[in-house]
Amino acid sequence: MTFPATSPLSIPADPLPPRLATRTFETMGTVVGVSAPLAGEELDVLSDTLLRIFADADRRFSLYRPESELSRVSAGERSLPFASARLRGMYALALEWRNRTGGVFTPHGPDGVLDLNGVVKGWAIAAAGEALEELGVPHWAVNAGGDILCSGSPFPVPADRADPRGGTPWRAAIADPDDPQALVADLPLAGTPGTTAALATSGSAERGEHIWGGAGHSGSTGHGAAFRQVSVLGEDILTADVLATAIVAGGMDTLEHAVREWGVEVLAVAYGGMLLATPGWPRATREAG
Repeated sequence: MTFPATSPLSIPADPLPPRLATRTFETMGTVVGVSAPLAGEELDVLSDTLLRIFADADRRFSLYRPESELSRVSAGERSLPFASARLRGMYALALEWRNRTGGVFTPHGPDGVLDLNGVVKGWAIAAAGEALEELGVPHWAVNAGGDILCSGSPFPVPADRADPRGGTPWRAAIADPDDPQALVADLPLAGTPGTTAALATSGSAERGEHIWGGAGHSGSTGHGAAFRQVSVLGEDILTADVLATAIVAGGMDTLEHAVREWGVEVLAVAYGGMLLATPGWPRATREAG
């Protein structure tokens, strides 16, 4: 994977690291934030690098941009076999996930339009994480519209006070789809440098009913949608993002398959408000069934 040319950051070995700082930017129809315990000018470099990664993906794959390559393919102005290697590779990735989920996850909308957003966002977040690692940053978090990938700690312990836990873990909050001012979960993420934690949430609360299922799936076993919101916790953000979407589309059968096949933890909000959490999910703020 190739990233925009940027020199590795020189991370100072000060006894006390800088205070946690955050930079945000708008892209891909959402807000992306990067946080790290770094000086402001260093975080500015990181933010610029990540912005280029997300902006490039948006220019190529957004269906809201009529000039994007994917929009031109969808409009019939360019055939898929003659599209760029990047686009064909992303389409192949989406098809791979369609096969791995038994057709529940699909890049083809009900109207037949090719929509790669289900893999593009997770791919871009993962690419941002790889860029941060290549730049030599051990502690960071990337939040793209509520989908989070992080490594290390927001408050790492100084080198002369080695702590096997790596410092205070990052924390993530998941909003209640029935009450945006309330939470269904508040959980720790990562906590050791070099080990990533990924959290992805999918559902209809903010964007309406925008998820469809392939292979005749309608959110359960044919009796309508089972879950209004699904959060998936794992180590890989693309996997978590795809599975969150697939579980909303495929319901309980897909949830059970995801846990067996990928070992992820899941918190699902059913229509009616009941919570369903897998055994390894951190304690939810509401009682889970």
